[in-house]
Amino acid sequence: MYDLEKMQEEKLDFFQELENIGVSHAATALSVMLDREVAIRVPRVQFCEYKTICDILDGPENVVAGLLVCISDDIDGFILLVLDQQDAYTLTNALLGEMKNEESSDELSELQISALNEVGNILIGSYITAISSLTGLRINASVPDLVFDMAGAVMNLLASAYGEYGDSVLFLETEFIDQAESIFGHFFLIPDIESYKKLIQKMDVS
Repeated sequence: MYDLEKMQEEKLDFFQELENIGVSHAATALSVMLDREVAIRVPRVQFCEYKTICDILDGPENVVAGLLVCISDDIDGFILLVLDQQDAYTLTNALLGEMKNEESSDELSELQISALNEVGNILIGSYITAISSLTGLRINASVPDLVFDMAGAVMNLLASAYGEYGDSVLFLETEFIDQAESIFGHFFLIPDIESYKKLIQKMDVS
């Protein structure tokens, strides 16, 4: 079992470089997509335990939009990108140029789903590029699968769909800044046990 706090301290340079590469690519792609400047920053980057993900997402009953991506090749596992329900609406409405809807809704529209999938593709692709660039590992990603449900249900789905996973997760809190709006998302890289060991070896952590 690795000491997560020690690992985070020893690999601060890795985290900072990962943030710089991933955020730079994602911000550029989103700005082109929207035809206006979009700033992205990562205020928090760390390794955490798988069992703490629901806590990070404000509890198992909190309704979220989760984008699931299966990864393969040198690293096997999955990537999870999560936004709170209201932040998902706000982000997609900003992408679509719609007025903010104050009324609650149980479902995203087809246009919102399409916009959210596009954002997910951009962000996940940018972070995969960053991780591959820093480690030299090849990572292939499947098409994102959007799930709109309580955080606990999303995590149960992951456990049943993807099987065995490692105890530790690479977590990047991501903030989107578009004009007056500021929205937070959560990016989790969740490799299987063997892939996790391989990633740690590439980071030279003992």
